[in-house]
Parts: sequence; structure tokens; C-alpha cells
Amino acid sequence: MQEIAVKDSIKGRILIIDDDEAILRVLCKFLEIEGHKVTSVLNSTEALNIFKNNAFDLVITDMYMPEIDGLDIIRNFKDVNINVPIIILTAAGTISNVIQSLKLGAFNYMTKPFNINEVREIVNKALVTGFIHKSQKSFVSFLSQSYTKFKVPSVIDYLNPVVYYINHLVDFFGFKSLWQIQLAVTEAFTNAVVHGNKNVQEKIVEIELLFEKNLVKITIVDEGTGFKIPELKDYKLNDDIYASSGRGIFLINSYMDEIYFNDKGNRITMIKHRDSE
Repeated sequence: MQEIAVKDSIKGRILIIDDDEAILRVLCKFLEIEGHKVTSVLNSTEALNIFKNNAFDLVITDMYMPEIDGLDIIRNFKDVNINVPIIILTAAGTISNVIQSLKLGAFNYMTKPFNINEVREIVNKALVTGFIHKSQKSFVSFLSQSYTKFKVPSVIDYLNPVVYYINHLVDFFGFKSLWQIQLAVTEAFTNAVVHGNKNVQEKIVEIELLFEKNLVKITIVDEGTGFKIPELKDYKLNDDIYASSGRGIFLINSYMDEIYFNDKGNRITMIKHRDSE
């Protein structure tokens, strides 16, 4: 597959994290000459605080540091902003950790000592990737409807891939309330597997995702016998009438704008409206 050539490099705000001052100086000088705005940090804990309070287009981080290593930086930074590309710096020969970092969501890696042309190419590609993601906002204005349906065995281990997929769709279609939707799906899927299907792997959980211009609707159905639905407007967190599944419903009702059940109580429909700009 032919790669897209980047003729005009995008200038970005770059955060560089490395406990080696010499490495920081070399990278900062080169990237500033290239026209980027660079912030350099020796301490990974300090870097996380800076990242939380400032907007960056790219993060470049060393793999091995005293306080928070590169793998934990990926995890922590992705929790703050899943869309910022992260490039890992590593010594030649440490390929196992590189593979792990890529699986965690790193965009790419660079080996020490640096090849300047390689640095330029990888940084440009990362910034282009971020730019494309930001341009999705104008694209999704054309959204009319998108529908997806899953039939998932009642295995709680499938929760993470389900949530991962939904997160990416929610983000792609430009909904800001990603974490509320994620937590609502987590509670509803868990209830369906544990309380609805009683962890019987042969039973299926159906998940329907409907994205429209101004809302996302998620329906989760189990094959269980159902349960008595609480009166949501009067339901309180401390009520124990509905036992262990009731707390999940309370949380879902808090996270989502609308929730509905069928009469049997084995199907929940959750709606989140697009956040106001």
C-alpha cells in the first residue's frame, strides 16, 4: 500500500518527556527549528499535570523513567485525551516493550540515537493523524444515521472490547460525553450478563447502537427472565429493593438523558443527546 506523502508539514504543540537533559535539548532544538512549539519536561509526574492543563497535538516520551514509565504514561495520558498521538523513545533492542506500547495505543516509536530524518517523518505523520481526527467534526455534520448490532456471548470479559468499540464510535461521531456513555454501557452490559443471563455463556446479549445527528441510542437485551423495573423518578441510591442490579440502574439513569425498559425488564434502551457546543 502506497504511503501518503506529507509535502507541507503541520506545525504543532509538542510535549517531550525524558529524564535525560541531553536528549531533551537535542529534540527541542530540532523541533523548534522545524517550527513546532515545544514543551520539555524531565519529570513524568509533572508532565502528566502539564498535559491535563494544556492542549497538545503530540506527546513524545521516553520508555524508561524513574517515576512513571512510558507504558503508564500512555495509559494515563489516554485517560485524559485518547486522541493525542504518543511517540515512544526507546533504546535499540527493546522491541518487546515497543510492541506493548503500540498495543496500548502509542502511535509510533523512535530509537536512540536519533536519525533526524526519521524524527521529522514520524512527527509529521503523527501530527497529520491528529489533524485528520480534528477534521472529523466537519464530516460528521453530514451524519444522518448509523446502525450497528452485536450478539455477544454472556462472558464478562467481552465488556472491554465492546466498550472500546463504542468509545471509538462515540468519539468519531463527535459526542463529548464519552465517559458517561462508557460507564452506562458498562453497567448495562454487566447487568445483562450477571443478573439477566446469570453468566450462562450460551445465552446471548444483544447490543444495538443507533447514531443520529443529535443523539446516540444504545439498546441492550438479555435472555433472562427479567425483573421488576424501579420507578426511576422516585428511585434513590440507598434503596435496596432491587438488590445488586438496582445500583447499576441508578447510575445509568444519572449518566444518560433518557432510559426505557420493556415490560419484561430484560431490555434497556439508553439515550444520550449530543452535547451543546
